Amino acid sequence: MSVGRAALASWQDWNDVQQQKISRGVQVPNSSVQHSNTFWEKPRLHWLKCNVDVAVHSAIAAISFGCCIRDSDGHFMKAQTMWQQSQMTVLEGEAMALLEAIRFAEHNGWEKVVFESDSATVVTAVSSHHRGNSEFHAIISCIAAKLVLNSNFEVKFIRRQANMVAHTLARAACSWASHRIFEFYPTCIEQCLINDIS
Repeated sequence: MSVGRAALASWQDWNDVQQQKISRGVQVPNSSVQHSNTFWEKPRLHWLKCNVDVAVHSAIAAISFGCCIRDSDGHFMKAQTMWQQSQMTVLEGEAMALLEAIRFAEHNGWEKVVFESDSATVVTAVSSHHRGNSEFHAIISCIAAKLVLNSNFEVKFIRRQANMVAHTLARAACSWASHRIFEFYPTCIEQCLINDIS
């Protein structure tokens, strides 16, 4: 499994570079895969940023999601975690985590949100017009439909090092109830939040 994860990470990095070559000079609405820094950046004024990630727990056949919303000053607003018994692949989980984060933003009435995922494959698929019959493509189609309805939602790629808040939430999700909303940040992400704005 560790070799598979390393191979996937390497492929995502390679795919990121290839997408840059293909789309240089072309603006893709609502989503972009680009070279990003290894640190978290605040969203622009009056926008929110939602970082999302997934964790796969093979030993218990479960998958968990985490997302964290911060304002343009970098302050924590809300977070959500979910977990479920599932045999989803990592890519399906990454896509589902993004879809759940978009639903969370809609539910809260937020209108200007940048969603960041550390899955270049998911971000690329969202901006692609190619559709397939797999479960992964079905989730991507749902995301694309949500983005059409929410013109001020954007999806961007971010490197894992800059996505540690969501990564930590996703990994910790199985230790809480199956669906949890945090009005105040849990202690497990406190240091990550500090690191991001320091």
